[in-house]
Amino acid sequence: MKERYEVRLAAVGGQGLITAGALLAKTAINKKNLYATQSPTYTSQVRGGPTKVDVIIDSKPIVFPQAVSIDLYFATAQKPFDLYYRNIKDDAIIVIDSDLVTKLPENDNHKIYKIPLTEATAKEIGNMVVVSVVSLAVVSKLSGLFTKDELREVVLASVPKGTEEMNLKALDLGFNLV
Repeated sequence: MKERYEVRLAAVGGQGLITAGALLAKTAINKKNLYATQSPTYTSQVRGGPTKVDVIIDSKPIVFPQAVSIDLYFATAQKPFDLYYRNIKDDAIIVIDSDLVTKLPENDNHKIYKIPLTEATAKEIGNMVVVSVVSLAVVSKLSGLFTKDELREVVLASVPKGTEEMNLKALDLGFNLV
């Protein structure tokens, strides 16, 4: 990993990407011994309103905890995609839920991955509550930040008892969607 890596996850409140950001930071700290910070932003309309979380991972202490040069931008809905599409590096990876983000900026030269996140999660898992884990796996695979085994340990330690099998299935799904 290069010195500093910035990830922005944009969604509609309730889709679980704030949780995905927390798990991403937790994995960086616990599995890679790196520094990490996450900064969630959400509107007063918590459920259904635009939300984002910026996660910064660095090999050195993070002195300025604000994302200014996004390496990977992941969006699961059109309104948050449009609202938070800024500070994206020229060589950034853009990941969208192709079921819900249909309009992209014209003349965009980024590497864009269109993943049917909503449809695949509903079809393969049958429960949208695990979108956060599916998203975490997609981000990890595309960025190369973490292996499935590293995520597996953190996910198992973080999910409610009785949901482990469903969350491990979600982790597998995310890695397979890419």
